[in-house]
Amino acid sequence: MVAPLFLLLVLATIDFGGYFASRLGVEEAARAGARAASVQVLSTYSGTPITTAISAQRGLSALTTTTDCIWNGTTLDTASYPPFTISGTSASCVGIWYFDLRNEATGPPTLCTQWSVETAHPGFGSWNSSGTTWTAMATPPSGCVVPGEDLVVVGVGYKYTPMTPMPTIVSTALTTYAETQLIEEGVS
Repeated sequence: MVAPLFLLLVLATIDFGGYFASRLGVEEAARAGARAASVQVLSTYSGTPITTAISAQRGLSALTTTTDCIWNGTTLDTASYPPFTISGTSASCVGIWYFDLRNEATGPPTLCTQWSVETAHPGFGSWNSSGTTWTAMATPPSGCVVPGEDLVVVGVGYKYTPMTPMPTIVSTALTTYAETQLIEEGVS
C-alpha cells in the first residue's frame, strides 16, 4: 500500500531534479547566446553563431533553435516576467532582441529590432503584438545595433515534460524562461 506512494515520491523527485537541470541549462543557453550575439559584426551578421552557441548546451533534449520567442511589449520592463512567450505549440523558442539605450534618461530601453531564427523569416525585423506577422528589414533601423549604444537580449524558453503523471497546474508551471542582457560590442 505504501509502495505506490513511495514510487510516486521518488519519480516526482527525479522529475523536479530534471526540471531544475533544464532550468540551469536554459539559463546557460541564454548566456552563451548573448555572448555570441554581443560580439557579432553587423556587416557579416548571422543568427547561426548564436543558435550554435545555444544548441551546444547539454541537457535540453527538446530545445529547438528554429522557433522565435515573441517579446511582450516594446520596452525592456523589469516588472514583467517572463518578458517573452513561446509562440504556438512549440516546446521551446529562442529570441534575439536589440534595445536602444540612447534615451534611457527619459524611460526604459525601447525595442528597435530583433533577429528571427525561423527559417521562413530570416534577418532583422519585428513581429506584430500577437506574433503572427513578421515585418522584415534588409538592415536594422538607423541607430539600432550600434556597439556600445545598444543592448542585446537573448532569451530561451523551454517546456519541460515530466515523467510522472502530475496535475495540469504543476505541469504548466514547468515552462522555464531565461534571458541575458549584454551591451552590443560588435563593430558596425
